[in-house]
Amino acid sequence: MASWEPLGLLLNAPSKKAALKCFNRAFVHRNSLDTAPHLGVAEELAISQDQAQELMGVLVALIKQALYESSVAPAMARLELQVPGLDPRIRGLIEQILSAQLPDWREAAVLQRPSYPKYIGVDWRVDVSTASDRIASRLAVPSLLLDLRVQEQAERQRAVPGTRHVEVELSREALGTMLEGLGRIRDQLGGVLNQRPEGPT
Repeated sequence: MASWEPLGLLLNAPSKKAALKCFNRAFVHRNSLDTAPHLGVAEELAISQDQAQELMGVLVALIKQALYESSVAPAMARLELQVPGLDPRIRGLIEQILSAQLPDWREAAVLQRPSYPKYIGVDWRVDVSTASDRIASRLAVPSLLLDLRVQEQAERQRAVPGTRHVEVELSREALGTMLEGLGRIRDQLGGVLNQRPEGPT
C-alpha cells in the first residue's frame, strides 16, 4: 500500500463536516498519535480502527507540512508530487479544509508552545521597619518592596492571557547586587547588538 493511499478513506465521510472532524482530531493528537483514540474516526467513516489509524497518520503529516510551510499551496504541491493520481474530489476536499483551518491551527499551535511569563510593569515602595541589635537599641531597616506584574500564557485559543503579581522584598545590599547584575546583562545585550552585521549600503 502506498503511504498516502489512506487518503481515499476520506471519500467515506458522509459530509464535509465529518471530514473536518477527522482533520481536527488529527491536529489535536498530532504529537501523541500512538495513544490517540481512533474509534470516533472509525465510526464516523464506517471503517476499521486500523484504517482510521492509518488515515490519521496521513492527515497528521499533511497538517504538520502545512504548519511548517505556513501556507496551504506548498503543502498541496508536495502532496501532488507524492500522489500524482490523487482523486480530484479528495484533493479539493483537503485543500478546502486546510485553507479554512490553517489560521486557527497556527494560532492554537503557538499558544500551546511553552513560554515564559511576559513582563508588564512594576510598582515599588520603600518600607522602613525596626529591628533590635545586640545592645537592644532600635534601628530603622529600610527595604524595597517590588510588585512585578507579569502576563501568563493563554490557556486556550482566543482567550485573554491572565496576569499575576509577584511581590519581592529586597534589602539595600540585595538591590545593589541585582542592579549590578542587570548592568552586566545590559552591557552584554549591547555587545550582541553591536556585533550584528551591517546591511547593504
